[in-house]
Amino acid sequence: MTAEPSPATAVPTAAEAAFASLGGEPAAPGTVHLVGGGPGALGLVTTRAARLLSTATFVAYDRLSPPEALAVCREDVELVYVGKLPDRHALQQEEINALLVEKAQAGEAVVRFKGGDPFVFGRGSEEAQSCVAAGVPFEVVPGVTSSIAGPAFAGVPVTHRGLSPAFAVITGHEDPTKDDTQVDYAALARFPGTLVFLMGVGRIRRIADALIAEGKSADTPVSSVRWATTPKQEQVEGTLGTIADVIESTGFSSPAVTVIGEVAALADELGWFADRPLHGRSVVVPRTRQQASELSRRLRALGADPVEAPTIAIQPSRDPDGLLTAVERMRDGVYSWVGFTSRNGVDAVMDAIREAAGDVRWFADVQIAAVGSGTAEGLEAFGLRADLLPDSFTTRGLGMALAEAADDPERPVLLPRADIASEKLSEMLTAAGVEFHEVEAYRTVPADGLDPEVADRLRSGDVDAVALGSSSTVRNLVSLLEGRPHPDVAIVSIGPVTTATCEELGLTVAAEADPHDLDGLTDAVVRALTTP
Repeated sequence: MTAEPSPATAVPTAAEAAFASLGGEPAAPGTVHLVGGGPGALGLVTTRAARLLSTATFVAYDRLSPPEALAVCREDVELVYVGKLPDRHALQQEEINALLVEKAQAGEAVVRFKGGDPFVFGRGSEEAQSCVAAGVPFEVVPGVTSSIAGPAFAGVPVTHRGLSPAFAVITGHEDPTKDDTQVDYAALARFPGTLVFLMGVGRIRRIADALIAEGKSADTPVSSVRWATTPKQEQVEGTLGTIADVIESTGFSSPAVTVIGEVAALADELGWFADRPLHGRSVVVPRTRQQASELSRRLRALGADPVEAPTIAIQPSRDPDGLLTAVERMRDGVYSWVGFTSRNGVDAVMDAIREAAGDVRWFADVQIAAVGSGTAEGLEAFGLRADLLPDSFTTRGLGMALAEAADDPERPVLLPRADIASEKLSEMLTAAGVEFHEVEAYRTVPADGLDPEVADRLRSGDVDAVALGSSSTVRNLVSLLEGRPHPDVAIVSIGPVTTATCEELGLTVAAEADPHDLDGLTDAVVRALTTP
């Protein structure tokens, strides 16, 4: 065993502690925090925004704010959707203003979570004025505006030496054919830089016609990008004279950013985001809610749209006293090895140690084996390093490795496992003459249900793949779905045991991970969706 003395909870490094402090103070009771969520990508949410979301007691969020960011919110937070579509609003702006003030006056720590930046066509200034009028303190947290990020993710710089020395951001909501428009199209036609229109797709023909009528060349390059920075990103190109026809013929729609100017012609040369191997592909991730984010992060980095749909949940052991007794015996040197077959087992053991006011020094007289890299990473989070990793990250691989390494007949091996764990490991150790003690560390139970929208997409083939990380995930998915996914949905398995369960239930596996961990599963998804 290799251990560094530390509490039973993960010990932050100096770098982690510094990073945590970047978010600043928590959300303050009685205060409205007007928070920009950025253009849509989770990675573009600021640390300040994340800190406030994680500590707020009331959050009013938009249609265009990154929904994944809400996962950091407190369990007891009150979430209210106040999103707007061009033709309908969940709440009128005046009602939103009043709601924010009301909640702050009631002592709530309020976050108004918006897409983009709250002061760039976000109506955050109106909400701030309502706070001022009511005597409610407020804070403005800028966000990465889509007017810059959207074009950047489409390969369009809003400025470029020799092409554009400046850029202007213009609302596309105003009708240029009306006499009372605030937008001066004559001035925009003469502007010597890039024009960036937000929310203008529905009026693009009138906008283009107005600029051409004021002298802007019909040959001026135009690029429009929708759902920028997300896996749903799409873009179209044309000229000022053709872009309206292009948008109408392709069914291109909001939310979109439209760039008019010579820089728009750089999109083909500088485009990068859509070149990732899984761009625009949707992958169902039916892991536990806590574990889904790890795989989703990997898939999202490759351009995929992860659809998290937990089919299993992790619950405490039915025999917590038995688990506690086992870890106390481990502390006392009774066992020679402890073999972890999952990250959940690591967490369950550390929870038991923490409940007993212990720490990682309880591992001082035992060696640690982990089934794979993901489980080893779970140990490292607590300052522990595995002494043994099998060549093959499978239950069979762990069994072979432990059968060879556990050579002390007086000290058995401790196996903290799930209630429904495979008997393969215990059978292998028995056959090898290795003494062991198996204890229920946690329970794996079916999720309460499958999201109806996800179920419909799986049945209809409206997703590209499903990434399966365990046999229990497979069984519960088929049970909750009341059948098998559509044949066009690629089935991807983490390893041979999961593959065998898939085949037992009539699922054809398109690709199997190698190595049998999350990185391997991610690579398998890529193979399944990109191999002809």
